[in-house]
Amino acid sequence: MIDLSIVLALAALVLFGGWAVAAGVATRSLTPANAVFLSYVASIAVAGGYVLVARRPIVGARTDVAFALLSGVFLATGTITFYAGLTRGNMAIVSAIAALYFVVPAIVGVLYFDTSLAPTNVVGLVLAVIAVVLVAS
Repeated sequence: MIDLSIVLALAALVLFGGWAVAAGVATRSLTPANAVFLSYVASIAVAGGYVLVARRPIVGARTDVAFALLSGVFLATGTITFYAGLTRGNMAIVSAIAALYFVVPAIVGVLYFDTSLAPTNVVGLVLAVIAVVLVAS
């Protein structure tokens, strides 16, 4: 039986891929800021609807709430820069480079959260970077 976390990760992969393609199409005539604004309106509708239907109140420590809000600032700013990149470059290349975002939490985890990386993890990160360099060339 397939682990539910793997199924959800695969769904996220497909949905994020769809997001990148839709963003590329949207930026053909919309400015990056306007395209991001419209996509976030839809995002709030979906996420807000989910919270209401699931009846999950927003509770948590102030620090964690602050970090959730900070993650939204990073996400919105990153999304605007991603959309701006799409207006100026190749969708496949811009998406491949931006998809390396997972390297940042890996490095931050090692430097600040005492996370350890096995040699296979390091090789995987290096190969991912090499793959993006090959896609972008």
